[in-house]
Amino acid sequence: MISQGVLDRRTMLALLGGAAIAGCGSGGLRAGDQSGKLFAGDQRGGSRIVIEGAGKLSGTPYQIVWSEFPNAAPLLEALNAGAIDTGIGGDSAFIFAIGSGATIKAIGALQSKGLGPVILVRGNSPIKDLGGLAGKTIATPRGSISHNYILAVLEAYGLPYDAVRFAFLSPSDGRAALQSEAVDAWGIWDPNAAMAEKEGARILKGKQDLVPGYSFLFARDGAIAEKRALLKDYHDRLYAGWTWAHDNDAEYRRLMHRDTGLPLDILKVTSSRSDRRPVPIDEAVIAAQQQTADRYLHAGVLSRRVDVKSGFDRSFA
Repeated sequence: MISQGVLDRRTMLALLGGAAIAGCGSGGLRAGDQSGKLFAGDQRGGSRIVIEGAGKLSGTPYQIVWSEFPNAAPLLEALNAGAIDTGIGGDSAFIFAIGSGATIKAIGALQSKGLGPVILVRGNSPIKDLGGLAGKTIATPRGSISHNYILAVLEAYGLPYDAVRFAFLSPSDGRAALQSEAVDAWGIWDPNAAMAEKEGARILKGKQDLVPGYSFLFARDGAIAEKRALLKDYHDRLYAGWTWAHDNDAEYRRLMHRDTGLPLDILKVTSSRSDRRPVPIDEAVIAAQQQTADRYLHAGVLSRRVDVKSGFDRSFA
């Protein structure tokens, strides 16, 4: 049984006023139960389409209630507030969430290898490579994977974090700022990078592959306690979906095109330079996240050290 909706802030607050979401366990749901509802947060081109592609979208003995979010930050806010039970998002948003005391856990992981976030300049920019960024202004979303990448680039080239000026902008505003010459460069990820290249922007060459790329499946602590059987089933269906997407690239691009409206040629570019596959949460995954959290601390993005291990639950593997 599948239903779908868009959850904005007003809707989320309204839902929090009832027991249907925040208190699904109050009806006596046992650890082995496969009944009830699972409230799943998603983003365009996210979990639902890969589960569908793998043929795992129907046939659940429980109801999946889908809610769509524009990005990971509001999804994690809704998760921590109890408005949804589970959802996906990037690693940087996760670090900030657990750093703020969010009662959520990462219970699954999707690793991306290949071209991750990049730094783009206009086609006629005098900046030749990543070593020439000192003194420049770079647009990027604050606390994002591309922000982490820029900091790692500065480290790799022996530059202090304040060697560049940051303009913390959303992806759409960063794109406009680069085009209007309000900034010198733009730190961003695909498919945004591929679309900018098509418009004449240029990816700076140099030291790449400096930061790990992970997306996580999250669950709120209450759902882990109250709906463990449902979460385990959903976890396994999503892992099957991630594996299907890796093994069936052309069909996955078709579903992405249908769901997001992104051009097929852009999706072909992005899939050709990235290898995404599900992985277990292990010590290497946790260590990579700790390195990112520590970098944010040293850069002054976080005010205190975050022990990321507390944000993982490895028992769903």
